[in-house]
Formats: sequence, C-alpha cells, structure tokens
Amino acid sequence: MTDLSTMVSPLVLQKLMPEEKDYLDTIFEYFGGYPTLDEIWRLIDEQWVLLGCDPNHLDERVKTFYRHPVWLLNGLFVEQHAQSLEHRRIFLDWIVKIKPSRVADFGGGFGTLARMVGRSLPSAQIEVVEPHPHLVAISLAAETPNVRFVPKLTREYDLLIATDVFEHVPDPLKLTAETAYHLRVGGQFLIANCFQPVIRCHLPQLFHFHYAWDKTLAVMGLKSVAKIRYANAYVREGSLDLTAARKVGDCAKRFQPLIQRLPRGKKWIGSLLVRWFC
Repeated sequence: MTDLSTMVSPLVLQKLMPEEKDYLDTIFEYFGGYPTLDEIWRLIDEQWVLLGCDPNHLDERVKTFYRHPVWLLNGLFVEQHAQSLEHRRIFLDWIVKIKPSRVADFGGGFGTLARMVGRSLPSAQIEVVEPHPHLVAISLAAETPNVRFVPKLTREYDLLIATDVFEHVPDPLKLTAETAYHLRVGGQFLIANCFQPVIRCHLPQLFHFHYAWDKTLAVMGLKSVAKIRYANAYVREGSLDLTAARKVGDCAKRFQPLIQRLPRGKKWIGSLLVRWFC
C-alpha cells in the first residue's frame, strides 16, 4: 500500500474521492511512483478500449472515459513532469511578453498553465474554462487570487489558450470559431494540437489537420504569427469565416488516404498539396 501523502500534496489529498484514492494507490504501487509519459498514454488507451469507445460515435462511453480517474492522474503527472513543465514555462515566457489583461484557458483541465500565468501576471484576470472542473483543480486555483474556473467563455479576451483540446472534439473548426468569437480583434490565440495517432482519443477523422490546420485557420481569420515549442500563436485579424475554413478542411481531407501511406514527409507534402489545391 502506497502512502499517498508522499505522492500528492495535503491539499490535493483532502479533495480526492475514495475511488480516486484507490485508483492512485493502485497505480503508484504498480509503477513504484508516477508512471512515465508513455505509461500514462498506455493507461489512457487501456480505458478507451475497456469502455468500448468509438471515435466515430462520441456517446456516453466517451463521456465516461473523460471522467475516469486516469485524467486526474494525468493532471497530477503534468505538475511534476519536467518536460511538461518546461513546455508550460516556455508558453509562459511568451505570454508574459505580450502582457494580456484578460486571459482564458479553454479546456484548461487541471489549470497548471493558468496558475503559472496568474502568478506571473498578478494584475491580469485569468479564467480556466471547464464545465465540470475537478475539486482538486478548483482548490489549487484558489491559491492564486486572479485565477478562477468558469463553465464557459462569457466576454472578450486579449488572449485565448487551448492546449491539447481540438484533437479530441468532433468539429474542431466550429469550436475554434466559437471560442475565437470571444477574442478581441488583434488578440492572440495560443493553440497546441496533436492531430496524430499518439493516443486513441485523438480522433483519426481529424488527422488531415496535421498538415492543414494553419491554412484552415488563416482563411477563417486567424493568422499564424509565432511558433512556441509545439504550439502556434494566431492573431485575430477581423471577422471569422467558418465556411471558408470548412472548404479548406474538406479539401485537405481528400488527400489523407495518400498522405497516411507516405513513409516520411507527411506534413510537408500535405502542406504543399493544401497550398496548391485548396
């Protein structure tokens, strides 16, 4: 039996449900501590398979999947994983430089990055947009006065953040447009996606965005202006055109059967095809 107090903070421990404590105890006992990143991905995949989730039918099974304690484990893992924290520190350095006053981390999950931004920009207002945040995440955010959880976007922001969100949803272009509607003209949208088969909950019907995402967002009205590690920053130039973005996305999807058979250069060749024909 693992002593959970040696693995998580007292604040986290007191907010865990009994079944969550049991799950974490089992995992920490089996792995002798926190799993590696690859092991975390394997645990996530195991739950996807055990629940019988289907990427083409995002029903109650998928909702149950995203409520599983493996996602709590994932959030706790990020808080102590050197590479994950390094990515967020680099995102943070860029965010501090642009000095936003109103920030929303859409689908911000555990709120790790939002809390880092809140501590570095104490005069900014930071919202983590999650309809059903975990009590642990809410408690951790409460320690940073200018960070709060909200169920939805409600106003205009200088900066939107969405990391590892859009590859999990059935219509990422629609969701991007809906979120970017709350971004002021000239404001920036920091987006990090992985439209690749890293884990099973990355929807395969979206993999064409691996090479077409920047083009679809450009015609939507979000211009790519900076590369920050595995994320891109986009500036809202004016009105948003979802219809134009869908046309490019549909065009790019026609190349996917060819692209997926290529042994290498998938993104480069796909981007060229999109540029020439879409």
